[in-house]
Amino acid sequence: MEELADRIYEVVKDYRNHDNIKITPKKILDWAEQFNDDSKLILTELDNFISEVYISRQKAKKYVKGHVGRYIKLFGYSNVTQFLMDTEFLDLQQSHKSQPAILKLLDEVLDENFSVSYKDYLTFPKKHYIYFDDILASGSTIGRHITEFLAQTDDNDKKFAEKILLNEITLSISVFCLHQWGFSFQDFRIIKTFGEKISKKINWYSNYQIENHAKFADQKFNVAKPVKGNNIKINSYLESLEATKYEDYAYRSKTDPAQETFFINANSRIKFEDVITEKGIDIINKISGKIKPNLRPLGLINPTYKIFGLGTHFFTWRNIPNNCPLVYWWEVPGHDWIPLFPVTNRG
Repeated sequence: MEELADRIYEVVKDYRNHDNIKITPKKILDWAEQFNDDSKLILTELDNFISEVYISRQKAKKYVKGHVGRYIKLFGYSNVTQFLMDTEFLDLQQSHKSQPAILKLLDEVLDENFSVSYKDYLTFPKKHYIYFDDILASGSTIGRHITEFLAQTDDNDKKFAEKILLNEITLSISVFCLHQWGFSFQDFRIIKTFGEKISKKINWYSNYQIENHAKFADQKFNVAKPVKGNNIKINSYLESLEATKYEDYAYRSKTDPAQETFFINANSRIKFEDVITEKGIDIINKISGKIKPNLRPLGLINPTYKIFGLGTHFFTWRNIPNNCPLVYWWEVPGHDWIPLFPVTNRG
């Protein structure tokens, strides 16, 4: 157990260091021991996939550098200065959200590699617009910002959507992680509002994809999603939800994925998913008073969806998405639950 905790620590040790949060091997063990007889299973699986799904600050900077290089090549620039003159990095999120943190990394990358700052070129006329974020889960925030951007008009009262169609400007969305199910919702939203031609004009770029669309073939299902069995606690919880949409997405088929690549093996996956779902239900049952309808054992979700949550397994140095299972981030006084990744206030 100690060896597993040490290896996990080496991956996640910079989590929220900027907030004076210090993860230690002992804290990892204390978290795992809450799973009782299943603690070794939880740590073994976490050790197996954590390096794939944890984005340290240094890894994030490498990703940002790669994104910049990709766009310089895509738009045919021979130097970064002209690229920065023509490009606006959209800053639409609140100050405590991911986008401002990534833009800070962007400026570090530009300074370290090119001795420039994108802020020196803010007043130049723009024809490329790039939206950075860490993760598209349900995608509601990104989808809202994109549709608002496309509906904007310039000084001549021409919509940005029209300008994209005329190749006068470009729009690119760059994320570290993208859920395929959430992306399909937002792509449909764009198509419904502005048309398929606009959708095809938008550049999407991600470093890691979560393949979790229940209706797509050959998905990796690199999330936690229980199989429907004889587990009374899990089945009863789902039946008790008043939500009505997407119930057929709640459980994972035993035949999905066709080949296990995220967990150690198919049987270990089933056990892991059941354990964290049950613990998430236990956490919810500790809540006194009215339970928020979007709170689920496998993470926050649209309250109308009759599912356990997205079961997202993706973490960054600065915070944990609330679409991740509750066992990773829940921290409420009196609930006697130690989080692995203490969540920062999202405002």
